[in-house]
Amino acid sequence: MFGAHGEFQICSQPPHMYLKLKGSFNNEGITSLTNGVIQELSFHPKNTIKFVVVNLKEFELLTLDSLDSLEAYFAGVKEHGYQRVDYININIIAKDMFEKVWKNSDVEVNFYKDTESYLLVHPSDSYIKQNW
Repeated sequence: MFGAHGEFQICSQPPHMYLKLKGSFNNEGITSLTNGVIQELSFHPKNTIKFVVVNLKEFELLTLDSLDSLEAYFAGVKEHGYQRVDYININIIAKDMFEKVWKNSDVEVNFYKDTESYLLVHPSDSYIKQNW
């Protein structure tokens, strides 16, 4: 059994949840991330988180087994009521991976090359301005 790899920070300010991913994630790391998100969601009434913003600046990669876990997590996203997910600081490999994960979803998914690009579209996002 391997230990969890990959670090994350979660902050929720309904209707937004902010995730910052760092390092390489194995299956156990994705499980830990999923549990962290579920715990964070438990602090709010159901379906109050509509928008998820993910900072991938320090994200490296996923292992093949963690990709399966990630796909299983995203398959259950509809029950959380997410309407949009924005990825910031995305590279071409991560973009391809996340496009595949979301391909059969009704959730709006956007990719931004950096924080500045995101803020051009979402200029009132004070959390991003102050923290990323």
